[in-house]
Amino acid sequence: MTLFLRALAAEIDGQAGAAGRDALLRAVGRQMARLAPLAAVTSLEALEAEMNAALDCMGWGRTRLSLHEAERALVFTHAGVPRVGGLGEPPGLWLAAALEGLYEAWMEAQPGADAGVGARRLAGGTGDEVVIRYARG
Repeated sequence: MTLFLRALAAEIDGQAGAAGRDALLRAVGRQMARLAPLAAVTSLEALEAEMNAALDCMGWGRTRLSLHEAERALVFTHAGVPRVGGLGEPPGLWLAAALEGLYEAWMEAQPGADAGVGARRLAGGTGDEVVIRYARG
């Protein structure tokens, strides 16, 4: 399967480019959220537990949530996204854009969600972690 994923990733990158790849992967992440819905929760701790239970079932690592009140943002620090060789940015994290769609769709399904909020990766992630900011703009 790894060889297939590497070949698929290289082909998508070659035909769609980085922007096209990321748009496709965000859509795949949103579909993953629809297939693995979370229970409605009322606390950040419960949300993190629900997300980690779902991620564990998928074999997609773990996340840590932190609230940045001054920025009005929620930050996901995700470790253990499946690697696709050295493809992606940072190298090996080709699937990182799928996390944007996954987290965005999970958050949109929570009670009181604001439709104007989105999830975007922050620069400076490491070879093991992807940091995603969920906020307006």
